[in-house]
Amino acid sequence: MADEIQGIRDGLKQIMTDQFNTLRETLDGLDAEAVNWSPGPEMNSIAVLYTHLLGAENSMTATVAGESFERDRDAEFRVTQDTASLLKLINTVESNVMSRIDNLTLEALATKHSPAGDRLGRNNLGSWWIFHAVEHSREHIGQALLTRQLYEQRG
Repeated sequence: MADEIQGIRDGLKQIMTDQFNTLRETLDGLDAEAVNWSPGPEMNSIAVLYTHLLGAENSMTATVAGESFERDRDAEFRVTQDTASLLKLINTVESNVMSRIDNLTLEALATKHSPAGDRLGRNNLGSWWIFHAVEHSREHIGQALLTRQLYEQRG
């Protein structure tokens, strides 16, 4: 059993490391104006996308780890941040997530969990929360990459 969970942990850590590195690379060379720029109405800046995806990832992994986690999802969509603050947030969440993965158990993956205050009232297996954290982050990373391209090509 120990080898099975370690294989899952190692794979998750590799995926998460790749994602956190992509977050940092996307910020490379961007100033506060760039990370707070929005392509248009009802569209999010890189600062908003990152604050939201990191809040969600922190919350989802905390849920599986059995930790209570307070989150103001609505506030994530109103932020203005500079690049240094975003890098600090990335590093903090990465540390939290990697620590939780190191302690992940097969039982936690096979047990249903509900995050405190979840607006959708979800109660899903721990494995679902982990997979959802990965896919949710990847979706918003793609949006951030496109937002950066649009910023760089604006006329």
